[in-house]
Amino acid sequence: MRIETLYEFLLLTSNLNFTETAKSFFISQSVLSGHISSLEKELGALLFVRDRHSVRLTEAGRLFQQDAQRIVENYERALERLSQYADGVSSVVRIGFLEGSFGSFLPLVCRSYRKEHPDVDFHFRTMELANIQKALNENEIDVGLSIYQDGIQGAKFCYRRLYEDRYMLAVPVGHRLAKRASVSIADLRGERVVVPHFNRSKSMLEQMHVKLRNAGAEVRPAGFEDVGAMMATLVTAGAVAIALDHLRVFGNGNVEFVPLADENMEICAGAVWKRSKETGAITSFVDFLEQACEGFGKEDFLARSGPDALPSLRLPPASPRASFSGGPGRP
Repeated sequence: MRIETLYEFLLLTSNLNFTETAKSFFISQSVLSGHISSLEKELGALLFVRDRHSVRLTEAGRLFQQDAQRIVENYERALERLSQYADGVSSVVRIGFLEGSFGSFLPLVCRSYRKEHPDVDFHFRTMELANIQKALNENEIDVGLSIYQDGIQGAKFCYRRLYEDRYMLAVPVGHRLAKRASVSIADLRGERVVVPHFNRSKSMLEQMHVKLRNAGAEVRPAGFEDVGAMMATLVTAGAVAIALDHLRVFGNGNVEFVPLADENMEICAGAVWKRSKETGAITSFVDFLEQACEGFGKEDFLARSGPDALPSLRLPPASPRASFSGGPGRP
C-alpha cells in the first residue's frame, strides 16, 4: 500500500471527482483509476461506485476513509518527529490558546526560551474555550493558555495565573446602551442577549443565564464559528453579548465593551495543564513564562502590534540547560 495512494483516496472521498483529483496530483485520470483499483484489490473491498454520471463512496469506503486518515496523520507525525530529531529537538510543548486573549508576547517568550533550551520546540493552536479543556483531557495539547475562575480547586489540573480578565457587555456602536458608563442586568430587559453556552462548571455564567431571564431579557446561547462572526452578528442584528473583555480586539471599531455594574464578573487568564501529564519541559516553560512577563499589565498580554509596543521581557537568568524527554507530545 503506497502512502501516495492514500492521499489520492482521501482527496477523492472529499470531491468524488476522478478528473479533479487526478489534476491535483499531476497524473492522468487513467493512472488514478489504476491506483484506486489496486487499492480496492489489496483491501478486498469496493471503495467507490462509479457510473456515467456520478461517483459514490461505498459503506466500505466510508469505513476505510477513517482508517486512511489515521494512517496519513501517523505518517506525517512520524516525519515530523524524525525532522525534530535531526534538528536536535528532544521535547515538544504543544500550546493551545484562546484567540485574542494572548498576543505578541507569546512567540517572543517562546523564542527566548528556545535560546536557553534549543532541544525544546513549540507547536501552537488557536482554540475555542470549550475545546481547550477537551484537548487537555484527550492529551492533544500540553498547555492551555485559557481562562478560569479564581480560586478554582481540583486535583486534575494545574493553574498559573498571568492576568485578570472580566466579562463585559459587548454593544454595537449606536445601540442605546453603547455610551453608558456601566449597565445593570435590569437595563437588558427586552434585549436579545448572546451568552456563552450554559456550563455548570462556570457558576457565574450559570447565574447569568438565570438573572438575564428573570430580568426579561431574551437569552441566546452563542452558536458562532469564531469571534469575528459573533461581532458581525451583533452589529447586523442589533443584539448585545456577554463577552470577555479581551475580545474587544475583534470589534473593529463597531462594538463597544461596557462594564456590567454590581456583577462579580472577574476571571483569571493563564496557563493550565494536566497534572498527570506534567513534565519537566512544561513546568520549566511555565516558570520561564511567568518570570519573563513579570510586571506586564493586561494590555501587554493582549497587545498585537509587535515587540515595539511591549515592555522589555524580564528574561530569567540563564540556568544549566536541561534536556527534557518523554511525556505527551514528545518525539
